[in-house]
Formats: sequence, C-alpha cells, structure tokens
Amino acid sequence: MRLGWILTPALLLASSPLWAQDSLDFRVRDRFDVPAADAKSVAIAAAADRFLALLSEDQRKSLVYAFSDNAQRPKWSNLPVGMIQRNGLMRGELSDAQATALDSLLGEILSEAGMRNIALQMAADDAMGDGVGRIRYGRDLYYFAFVGQPSISQPWMLQFGGHHLALNVTVFGPDISFSPMLTGGQPLHLEYEGQNVYITQAETAAAQAFLDSLSDDQRAVAIIGDRPINVLLGPGAFGTLLAPEGIKAGDLSAQQKYLLLAVITARLGHINDDDFTAKMDTIRREIDDAYFAWWGPVGTLGSAYFRITAPSVVMEYSPQQMGGDPTDHAHNIYRDPQNDYGIAWIGSD
Repeated sequence: MRLGWILTPALLLASSPLWAQDSLDFRVRDRFDVPAADAKSVAIAAAADRFLALLSEDQRKSLVYAFSDNAQRPKWSNLPVGMIQRNGLMRGELSDAQATALDSLLGEILSEAGMRNIALQMAADDAMGDGVGRIRYGRDLYYFAFVGQPSISQPWMLQFGGHHLALNVTVFGPDISFSPMLTGGQPLHLEYEGQNVYITQAETAAAQAFLDSLSDDQRAVAIIGDRPINVLLGPGAFGTLLAPEGIKAGDLSAQQKYLLLAVITARLGHINDDDFTAKMDTIRREIDDAYFAWWGPVGTLGSAYFRITAPSVVMEYSPQQMGGDPTDHAHNIYRDPQNDYGIAWIGSD
C-alpha cells in the first residue's frame, strides 16, 4: 500500500485528478478467516441473491467479477458516461422487476437518508439534460457490479455509481467498509417531488453550525484559507495520508465536539443503522484526535471547502466552479485511511 503525505493544499491541484482511478498496489489474500455474519449482513446477502436470481446468465456474467480483481475494484469516478469507462450492468438495462430488486438491495445497505441521497443525485443528473456528443447524463446511466459472489462466509464487494456518485461496499462477515465513497452532485439545488431541495443542506448546515460555535481564536486555527480548494482524496489517491490541518477536537468543548460529530453524521448517516452505529462508536472513541479545517468564505452554505481528518475517517466537501455557482456543484469524498476497500481484512501482508 502506497503511503504518501500531502502537506499543503497547494499540492492538491495536481495530486488527485478526478478523472484518474485508484491504483490498488496490494494483493488480495488467498484465504480469509471471516467472522460469522450478523443479521444485517445476512439480509444484504439475501437481497443480493434475490437480485441475481432475476438476471439472465449473460447479465450475471457481465456483473460478477473475481474477488481478486484489483482492476475492477477501483472503477469509480465523479465523471459522467462518455468520459470514463465503468463496468458491470447499467441501471437503464434492467427490467422494472430487476430495478426494484436492485433498489431493495441498496435499501438494505443504506439508510433512508442514503436512499434519498441517491434519488436526489439521480434527479440532479436528469436535470443536466441529454449531454453533448459522447457525454451523457441521467438516472439510467449508473452501473452496478459485484466483486466476488455475495456470501455470508466469504468476503465480497458491491459497487454502485455513476456521475457524482460511487458506493464501494466491502462485506466481511458482520463488518462492512463503505470506503471510498463519493457523493455530491450538480445541480445541488433542484425541485424534487414538488419541493425545492438543496441536496447537501444537512452537511453544509452542520459544518456551518460547528464553525459558528468556535471563538475568534479557534476560528483563526480552523480557517486555513479564504478560497475553496479541490479534493485531495478523490480517485487516484488510494494510500495517500493527509497531514492533519485545522483545529484539533481534543481542544474543543463537549458541545463543540457534539457539533463536529453532527458534521460526520450528516455524511455517514447515509449507511444502514447497524453499520453506522458501529462506525460512529469508533469515531467517538477517537474524536479527540480529529481535526477540522476550512477553506473559503463563511456564511453561505456550500461555498467553502471543509475537511475532517481522524484516524479512521477523512471527509472532504469541495464546491466546484464549473457551472458558475460553487454552491450548486460539489465533489465530496469519504475514506477510511485504515480500511479503504476493506484492505485491513482482505489485503495480503
């Protein structure tokens, strides 16, 4: 596993282009000592089996890759169809019954908030129109694949994503890694089911509430720059470790730590309750070693880049200038630097 340190935000413009893909320079183990699956992992595997049972043989062949396939494992990006190759089955190629079964599987993996986020991001992609030339947008252009056969006794991975969305879910018995995970979207402001919606409202509001809780002296530590920056840990950045920047949570009050945890919850709350609870228990134990940093203006939701860096979670929110309104276009990354792609469980020593 490559370990690199990015020490200053100025390096990021060239360090992690979002058209790249991770190079997974680790070998997957030949054998696994998988703990007994819990009820949630059993339910996820059963939903995956129900989905697979509805597919034709040719569809299954295009969907399932060997668990050792480190070429398929990192196939995710913020880019739309026509700019990058994704493998697996395209959602628009599914029948109504197959699409319903896929949604049921995703509903086992994610929370209601996570499923709503997918629906909103797809609606945003529909709003982009038909695209130009080979570049295409829309809810039908999201891909699904398995790396390994769904199982309760062997590790496996499921991938779902497309433009501005990538879920990489590694299942290892009762334990699940959701890292790396890409969210965001364009446009972020849209009308959905008769209501005006801001897709990243919860997360940006939580970050602003945390920043508002800081004293002037604390803000001077947390705010690094007055212009937003790009993501550091996007596609192509596997194995990169970030030097912590900003204010350390160990120096915060109990109320400020609570508000910082609310920022993390707004993103990780997309995953199912069982795995969310386990992950947040870990994050609470390590919260004193977490850092929060901010680049950009203050007071306008979604106009600034912010990052949380902790031992088992790194989150970035990065507004984008493409489209003219940075509050209407964002690239957001979550990685677990200790267990990206489940490497702590599946990587060969």
